[in-house]
Amino acid sequence: MKVLILAATAAIASTTFAQTSLVVPAGTTLVYDTADGPLLLQDLTIESGATLRALGLSPFRVHALGTVRVDGTIDLSAFSSNGVSTLNTTNIPEPGAAGGPGGGRGGTGNPLTTQASLSGDPGFGPPAALRVGGRGGEAGVSMSHPGVDQRRPGGGGGGALAADQPVHPDPLHVSNRGRIAEPGRNGWPTALGGQSLSPPPQGGAVGDRVFVDGDPTNDFFGVRLMPGTGLPQLGELTAPVAGSGGGGGGNAIFTPVWPPVFIPTGDEKGAGGGGGGGLGILVASRIVLGVQGKIRCDGGAGGGGENTLFLNRVGGGSGGGSGGYLLLQARSVDLSQAQDNALTALGGRGGVGKDNQFAGINSGGNGGPGVISIHLPALTMPALPAGKTLADISAPTAFVLLPDRRL
Repeated sequence: MKVLILAATAAIASTTFAQTSLVVPAGTTLVYDTADGPLLLQDLTIESGATLRALGLSPFRVHALGTVRVDGTIDLSAFSSNGVSTLNTTNIPEPGAAGGPGGGRGGTGNPLTTQASLSGDPGFGPPAALRVGGRGGEAGVSMSHPGVDQRRPGGGGGGALAADQPVHPDPLHVSNRGRIAEPGRNGWPTALGGQSLSPPPQGGAVGDRVFVDGDPTNDFFGVRLMPGTGLPQLGELTAPVAGSGGGGGGNAIFTPVWPPVFIPTGDEKGAGGGGGGGLGILVASRIVLGVQGKIRCDGGAGGGGENTLFLNRVGGGSGGGSGGYLLLQARSVDLSQAQDNALTALGGRGGVGKDNQFAGINSGGNGGPGVISIHLPALTMPALPAGKTLADISAPTAFVLLPDRRL
C-alpha cells in the first residue's frame, strides 16, 4: 500500500482550490493533517481500495461544489492503545492513544513516575470541548498476599458521547460492542483499592456524555422533521462534537505496605486508553458510496496491562474511546450500493484483563457510540439498497435532518 501525505495543497486559497478535484487512487493511502484546514474542492473521489486517512487536533472538513464519491474508505477513526509491552518500567508512563481528527486522547496509564500511581488517568474530551473521557481504573494492592492475582487493579472506563444504543438484550452480546459505554471491570475481589483502601479496586466510570436531557430522539446537532407529525425538532447540541478517550488502566502495586514504597521496577503498569473518534463534516452537492465504500469515525480500542508471565495481564486494561460524530450534508445522498455498516461511529473495544481476556477481571470497558447525521432537503431521504433500512447501512443508526447553513 503506497502512503501519500497531503499537506500544503490545502492552504491554496478557496477561490482557486474549489476549482480543483482530488482523486485518491486505488492502492494508496492519503494521510491528511487537519491542521492544514478544510479541503475545498470541486469533487472528491476515493477509488476502490484507496483510503483517505485524516488525523489532527482539528475536525476534518470537506466542502465540495460537486460530488464526493467514496468507493474506498474515508477513515476518521481514533487510534488504538498498544497496551503495555515492557517489563519493570514503573518510572515510564503509558500514554493514551490519539483521537481521530478533533477527538480526545486516551488517558495515561501509570501517570506518576516517582511515586505510586493510585489510579490511571481519565481520558480526554475533544480539545474544543470541556468534558472528561472514561475514568482511570483504581490501583490494586494486597497487604497479606504476595501473589500477582491478589493485587489486580481496576480497568479503565470507556469513553462516551451519545446515549447507549443496544441492539440485543444481552449487554455483552457481540452486536452491542461499541454501542454501550462500559465502566472498567473491578480488580481482584480481596485486593484493596489504591484510593479507597477498600476491596475491590474499582474500574473507572464511563466518560461524560454530551447529551443530558434524557431524550434520545434529539441527540444531534441541527433540526429534523419528526416522523409521523412533520413537526420540527431541534437537536440538543449547538455544534457537532468529536468523541472522548478511554481511561487508563490501574497499576498493580508491588509493595504490601501503606503508603506504598515506590520501586522504579516494581508495579505492573496499566495501559493507556484508546482515543475518541473524530469529527467529520462532509458538505457537497452529491455524496455517493459505492459497493466497497466506507466512512469510519470509530473510537480506538483499549490495551492490555503489564504481564509478569506470558499473557497474564496483571496491570489494568484500558478503556476504549467513544465513537465520534460523522455529518454528511448534500442535495442528495446515494447509499443504494452501500453494504451493511458502511457508515460507522462506534466505540472502541476495552482492553484485555486477567489472562488476556476481554470483559473479565481488571479489563477495560468498551467505548460508547457516537452520532451519524445526514442533512438533506425537506422530504428527502438517502437512496438505500432494496430491502435495506438506514439502520442496516449505519451504526449507530443515522439521523436524517434538514440542511444547516452553519456548516
